[in-house]
Amino acid sequence: MAFAIATAHNIISACCGGNNVNPFTKEEEDQAEVVAPTPTSAPVVQTKPKPVVVSKEFSDKEAKYEDIPWANLPLSARKAAKVIGFAQESWDGKEWLAIDDKHWEDLTPEECKACETLGWSKDSWNTKYEGVCWKDLPDAVKRACEKLGWDETKWDQDWDVECWEKGWEEFSDEEKRALHVLGYYVHTWD
Repeated sequence: MAFAIATAHNIISACCGGNNVNPFTKEEEDQAEVVAPTPTSAPVVQTKPKPVVVSKEFSDKEAKYEDIPWANLPLSARKAAKVIGFAQESWDGKEWLAIDDKHWEDLTPEECKACETLGWSKDSWNTKYEGVCWKDLPDAVKRACEKLGWDETKWDQDWDVECWEKGWEEFSDEEKRALHVLGYYVHTWD
């Protein structure tokens, strides 16, 4: 009987996490999988490796979830990605989709809502904020610009900064995340 109770407790804890944890969200801490004991063994805890974490200077939404694997996307972001044509393979493979050829004005209301859920705005989608004055940039975009070498003067006077000459693969993960905030990703940079 004690074995059955311990097994049930381990299964419920592994599934629901205990302590009122939402089972539909991922914790940033290591996720542990509890393997039910056999009558002759004790429970075994197998720790899953922690995913690579890039700078959290920008929220995942500010960075358009571009560097987040499908399996780690929040449910709302995964649903939004499906609306605009992604599946796990195309998301993780960073594939170009038909929607990438559209201007914001050509998106359906459902596609606009999905893109907004993923962190996109008309300015980030259409122009990557080119032509938007520094004073009108969202704070996260200003921080991303500064990380990449722009300041108010350089931005407003349309200066090319050092990063402008790099290829996508030459950027650090933190620089790529800053570029995501502006609306760039592998297919729109090079």
